[in-house]
Formats: sequence, structure tokens, C-alpha cells
Amino acid sequence: MDGLAVLEGGDAQGLSEYARRFFRWLHATGRRADDPAVALPKVRKTRPHPRPCPDAHIYAAMCAANDVERLMLRLGAEAGLRLSEIAAVHSRDVLEGDAGPSLIVRGKGDKQRIVPISEDLAKRITAAPGWLFPGRWRGHVEKSYVSRHLTRLLPDGWGPHSLRHRYATRMYETTHDLLLVSKLLGHSSVETTQIYVAMPDSRLRVGLDAVTLAG
Repeated sequence: MDGLAVLEGGDAQGLSEYARRFFRWLHATGRRADDPAVALPKVRKTRPHPRPCPDAHIYAAMCAANDVERLMLRLGAEAGLRLSEIAAVHSRDVLEGDAGPSLIVRGKGDKQRIVPISEDLAKRITAAPGWLFPGRWRGHVEKSYVSRHLTRLLPDGWGPHSLRHRYATRMYETTHDLLLVSKLLGHSSVETTQIYVAMPDSRLRVGLDAVTLAG
């Protein structure tokens, strides 16, 4: 099992957990007298880097998309919705307030949150007679349907979730409030939100002149 050390963090962790369960099952069912799982090395989970989709890729995708797909792109990039949340948007989910329109989002575990949206996006959602993306027979489409369309439109290496990373990064650049961004994304932990927010390049370069060697 020393080979676990040379695998990527996520792959190694998954393989290690699978091996632990398998060895414990062998031991529990009497197929082995010992439990090899106790000797497995602990694998630390590596934190993935944020990957906000560049606006140039999004605009190119918008040009190639049909009206339905453009709404999918905008809900991901402008509202930070997950695939399952995009699939389940309904025209009645738009709320009008003094500060502008918002969208009721039904997230994981049927938890709801309120996300501000633009006037234009609100108009396009309320123009739909019910589900924004209706299913063939009833209800709304599955998240796999949304994923398939967005994956086709975006360049290789920039999956649908990169739209959500873009939303998180832009929101943080503007508000500098990680807790607020966490709530907008529907995260239960700010630590999860940190995976989504890329540090703005302008902030990284603030001290560049001070550390650059002359001539």
C-alpha cells in the first residue's frame, strides 16, 4: 500500500477508504484473522485550487448557445447556482424587493437561500410559464441534462462548476466578505467557500515592485 503516497490526494484518499472497508469486511466475516486496515497510512486530503471560468470563455459559450443554454450559463455565472439548482428554477422563484429582484434557490438537503439577480435575468425567468427548464413529461429536467449542455459549450478543462467558481470569486472581489459569499453559495462552512474563491491577480501583484530585483 506504499503506492498510495504517489497518487493524487483525492485518488489516494478514495482508494485508502475503499481498502479499509474491504479489509474490515474480511476481518468481520472471518475471512482473515487480522485487520490489515490498521496498517494503512493516513492520507491527507489536498485542497483543490479555485478555477473561475474566464469571462472570455463564457462570452464565447453565450455566442454558441441557444436561448435555453444562455439562461443555464447565466444562472451559473451570475447567480452561482449548482447544476441541480439550475435544473429546478421555477418562474415563481423570483422575488421583487426594494433593492431589486432576488431568486429563491433550493439547494442541497432542500435548504433554501435567497440570491440577488439582475433585472434582466429576473425578467427572463418570470417570462417562463412554470419550470424554466421543463422535463419531457413532467417536472423539470435532471441536472445531467444541464451538465451535458454546459459541458458542450465550455472549453475543455472548464467544466460547469467553474461558472460557480467565477461567481464566488467576483462576489468576493467586490464585497471582501467571505461569510456573505458562503451564504450566497449555500455552503455550511466558510472553509468550503475558500476552495471556490481565487485571489484576485491585482492583489497578488500589489507588492511586486517591492520584491522585484533591479536591473
